[in-house]
Amino acid sequence: MRFLSLFASAALLTASHSAAGEFRVGAAEVDITPPPGTPMAGYYAFRAVGGVLDPIFAKAIVMEQDGVHAALVVLDLSGTTRTIVEAARRAVQAQCGIEGDHVMISATHTHTGPQLARGSLMDDITRANSPEGKIYMQRLPDFVAQAVKEAKMKLAPAQPKVALGRAEGISFNRRVLRDGVAEAVWQPKKIDLAKERPAGPVDPEVGVMVFEAGGQPVAGYLNFAMHPTSVGGGVKISADFPGVFCRLVRERHGPGMVCLFANGCCGNINHGDYFSGRRRTTQELGTRLADAATAVWPLLQPVKPRVPRIRSEQVTLQRRSFSEAQIAKAKDIASRMMTEKLGTVPMAEAVCILETVAKKDVPLLAEVQVISLSDDVAVVALPGEIFVELGLAIKKASPFKHTFIAELANGSIGYVPNREAFPQGNYEVVSARGDIGSGEKLVEVALRLLKEVKDEPGSASR
Repeated sequence: MRFLSLFASAALLTASHSAAGEFRVGAAEVDITPPPGTPMAGYYAFRAVGGVLDPIFAKAIVMEQDGVHAALVVLDLSGTTRTIVEAARRAVQAQCGIEGDHVMISATHTHTGPQLARGSLMDDITRANSPEGKIYMQRLPDFVAQAVKEAKMKLAPAQPKVALGRAEGISFNRRVLRDGVAEAVWQPKKIDLAKERPAGPVDPEVGVMVFEAGGQPVAGYLNFAMHPTSVGGGVKISADFPGVFCRLVRERHGPGMVCLFANGCCGNINHGDYFSGRRRTTQELGTRLADAATAVWPLLQPVKPRVPRIRSEQVTLQRRSFSEAQIAKAKDIASRMMTEKLGTVPMAEAVCILETVAKKDVPLLAEVQVISLSDDVAVVALPGEIFVELGLAIKKASPFKHTFIAELANGSIGYVPNREAFPQGNYEVVSARGDIGSGEKLVEVALRLLKEVKDEPGSASR
């Protein structure tokens, strides 16, 4: 199903009185740190919250002009689910008067946050459907609505500014190719450059979008592509390096600013430095990113805002197919995974196969969304752990000068490898729900929506 987000007449009646054509922004954050006992996400095992390293938040930026609203929401969670997104959008529409399809909800992908039920065997492994897990999920949509509501209440005339920095040498393509071996090596601790090479690129770009009101920054939208797994296992809640990144930017550039971190296409990107064998700490990673943002802060350039434009399309993807032998093997692994240590890759493959078989008659839907606030700036939402090659393709072909990409947004279909990665196999490929070519289809739709938004009649800024 495809729909075009239109300016609802009801928005005219509820819009606050402001000068015609005035672009306004408000931002807010709501603490969503779960209580002890809540099941945690990130790994193929059950962990219950046993403490807090740092709190996690639902953060929102609301933009408005001429009564048209759009909201960017980021959650310090491992991912979003379609069920939660739909419930949150309904809550936002009911409590805030902002159309649900004008709301983009993404996750930072921290691996030390609460687990959301996904409708698969993972729910049994992580106990996401336990009473503690269900209580948390029931409250989450209202947390999102509260953040959006508080942000909307703070709407004030604002000037968006954008700069692009670079953070070199902290992110790595975690798939490595070895001479004479078809299958990629996954997350090696060290690389032998005599016979091994990274399977693909990284995206070192650090996107910085700042909204200033009264000459002071009130909101920041930060963008970088890298898995937040630096905290590791354990049972303590943490926002991982995105939390450090946002906190340092706020401390350095505006104590009253709400900073959101949207993770880019990091499906195959991690911080494991296999060239040196070094593992950087959460504080180091967040500081390096904050340093990159600080370096370009004086270079922030104003962009001329206009009425927000929103496009969204539900894309139907082809599910993968499996042989009877593969299904039988998956069932065998599933029967033993609760009592034996079988390893991440076999467990991930079994979970994927059995979920695919169980949902073979259910369409695999993926929402692609675009929100544009200027003829120069657009934000793209993709629903999964997207390989970096796909994100780079969108940025390269985008008609906008600045294109931010938020993955794990508006739901998640799991890993989305590029076409070239499928024959190389290993973790991300065996975890993929969509068939080969699914990623390229999402890129195609994203570029078409970007073009439609760019070419919409009346594109000249008002």
